[in-house]
Amino acid sequence: MSLIGVRGRIFTLDPERPFIKDGIVVFDVKKGVIEDVTSYEKGLEYGLEEVFGSSRSLVIPGLVNTHNHIPMYIFKGISIRRTGISWLKEIWRLESCLKPYHIYAGAIAGIAEMLLNGITLFGDMYFYEDEVVKACEEIGIRASLSLGVIELFEGPPKHTIEESISFASRLNKNEGLVKGMIGIHALYSVSGDSIKMASEVSREREIRIHMHFAESRDELEIVKKLYGTTPAEALEILRVLDTQPLLAHAVYVSNSDLEILSRYKPFISYCPFTIMSWGSGIARIAEMIEKGIRITMGTDGPATAGWMNVLFEIKVAIAAQGSLYSTPYKLLPQDLLKHAIINGAKALGWEDVGIIKRGFKADLVVLEPIIPISIEDPDEASYSLVYDFGLFSVRDVFIGGRHVVSNGKLLTIDLERLYINMEEARRDIMDRCGRR
Repeated sequence: MSLIGVRGRIFTLDPERPFIKDGIVVFDVKKGVIEDVTSYEKGLEYGLEEVFGSSRSLVIPGLVNTHNHIPMYIFKGISIRRTGISWLKEIWRLESCLKPYHIYAGAIAGIAEMLLNGITLFGDMYFYEDEVVKACEEIGIRASLSLGVIELFEGPPKHTIEESISFASRLNKNEGLVKGMIGIHALYSVSGDSIKMASEVSREREIRIHMHFAESRDELEIVKKLYGTTPAEALEILRVLDTQPLLAHAVYVSNSDLEILSRYKPFISYCPFTIMSWGSGIARIAEMIEKGIRITMGTDGPATAGWMNVLFEIKVAIAAQGSLYSTPYKLLPQDLLKHAIINGAKALGWEDVGIIKRGFKADLVVLEPIIPISIEDPDEASYSLVYDFGLFSVRDVFIGGRHVVSNGKLLTIDLERLYINMEEARRDIMDRCGRR
């Protein structure tokens, strides 16, 4: 075995041993699996080849971003001052000009930012998603990807539900960093027949569905016209809820919808910044948690979120839920971190990711405090991470034991080449299909 150690204050998310004040994570580089989590002194008995971090470091499981459209990094900085369907129609017009090489360039850039923010696993839904597969495998990041299907609107690249199913099935045949999901854009943009087909295949082959849900008031009106129901009722009729899907947003949920969701307990990807900045409502996340609905955290796409930072989204979520219910600390940092990382990994189909524990994947992030911060227990670790994340820098990132960020620098991405590729791709798409 080739054993490496990561030292620091270990915030494990393991209920049996949630925090080690001066500990070390020992993992096998070749297997990419954690061998032991113990005190620093005991860890040295393994005769480690190298030790990263120090007694000042904070070591956490890799962060999980469950909902994204990462190639949209190519549109970063473009201002579209619209919301709902109006925003979608304008972005779909721009997306009509996308080619596979645009997707690859945007994916590389977005993944670079995620790694530098400690994200080691993400869920994505977009077009030409094989380009994202290529980017993930080259860089060494873990992902669950879905080929997005939009049937009922013109503009964006067209993929069929059969192609999305085939894409996911192909990825799930191999053991690797990338898994597949079925990508249904939304109830209002994909036909009922296609959604039924996806639900049936999802149940038969155990391939999870990733889709937008109850995101805007526009969606409520369109779903009412199409199905004569609320979004949750439509999902129940189409048997999507039988598949334990990953539903992004869930903002406009009535009391009756909440009861339906509580019966099936799907995964919800909460992306508060994008939705709130659009002037949309605040999802009833605290109530969902109370009813056993499984909450995860996402950033949404780079064109709307602006920052691929899960800790920032958690901080916004805590403020939003406190405001919605007029109750301070309605959600606590430690609880929401568990939902984000542990539930997030499960939502994306990874059972051995998200906890620093023997036998789990060595997906680790080493954070260095810029100034001394009190971190003596898991409660202080979680509060520091969420409330003061700006006082930490990401020093090292390991994914499956592979070192992908060292001393704050990306090891598997050529930043100069990335800049040139992005510059060329952005110029090309804006010249051919820029804003009117």
